[in-house]
Amino acid sequence: MNGRIIVIGASYGGIEALSLLIGQLPPTFPAPVFIVQHLGAGSTGVLPRILARASSLPVAHPQHCELIQPGRIYVAPPDRHMLVHRGYVALCNGPRENRFRPAVDPLFRSAALAYGPAVVGVVLTGYLDDGTAGLMAIKDQHGTAVVQNPLEAIAPSMPNSALASVSVDHRCNLAEMGALLIMLANDDPAMVAAGSRDELVGAEVSLAEGNLAPDVWSKFETMAMPGGLNCPDCQSALFMLRDRRVIRFRCRAGHAFSAQSLLCAQLESRESKLGALLGDLSEEVALARLLLDSPLAQTGNLCVALKARIQQAEHRAAKVNEWLQGNSAIEPQPGRMALSVP
Repeated sequence: MNGRIIVIGASYGGIEALSLLIGQLPPTFPAPVFIVQHLGAGSTGVLPRILARASSLPVAHPQHCELIQPGRIYVAPPDRHMLVHRGYVALCNGPRENRFRPAVDPLFRSAALAYGPAVVGVVLTGYLDDGTAGLMAIKDQHGTAVVQNPLEAIAPSMPNSALASVSVDHRCNLAEMGALLIMLANDDPAMVAAGSRDELVGAEVSLAEGNLAPDVWSKFETMAMPGGLNCPDCQSALFMLRDRRVIRFRCRAGHAFSAQSLLCAQLESRESKLGALLGDLSEEVALARLLLDSPLAQTGNLCVALKARIQQAEHRAAKVNEWLQGNSAIEPQPGRMALSVP
């Protein structure tokens, strides 16, 4: 590949946005297009068929190590990161990033590392901020950043985050974006080249591939510092990147979070723990009632103690339930909505 590379990231509302965008690309579109749409791990993998209805270009999940061809649309499959290397595509079962696999940032970083100024990164509708750090890597390698106008996005958080943190080249509505991509894809190929080696981006691409070897982590750790927090996925220590343009964390198991996605993960972890506590208290009440009905409980002291235990556990369970209901009532959880895809 000697021409442009188009990488696109979307989350909630992305299927509609992607269909509208790729429907504007002609059969002669000269660049390969790589798409990450946030998917649940149990997704049935029908997204290429959905997008193919709107596209005049071939749309498919790539095979691991498939050679890149111009004029094709590659869609990340469920539960796999899709990474771009020089000339081919890699599918990896690496650690989740921003609670997703596939995630947008690993695709963007890998493209920036492999193709540098040739890359056009596009951030579409979605909650939270996946895509921001990856778009920053594209710009650091002198690529082009394109962001959907948040005012028309179904979920404006991802576009807003990118606009707030990255020097974006083009902010436009979807109806205008197809023509922009056609213009960028037809730039003189002589102006594009491979990216220069960025140690942090290189280390993070290796981690996204699932390469957690000590030498890879050691290289990453020199560019981070202890974050004073634990990973909500595996409870290991989180390290915070020294690049303060975007607050990001990663643990030794490779799980990566922006500050926003970490807050959402902490909320989910807290709810899970409260739910487990509520279950423990309910079981305690059930067991105490069972014992209360047994002949053993006919002695006065044990009967009184069991009734007090039941009352205490029911009171605590009611409090835990109040906390759980309070979480659901007052704390929005948009990140979960992004899982509602085919």
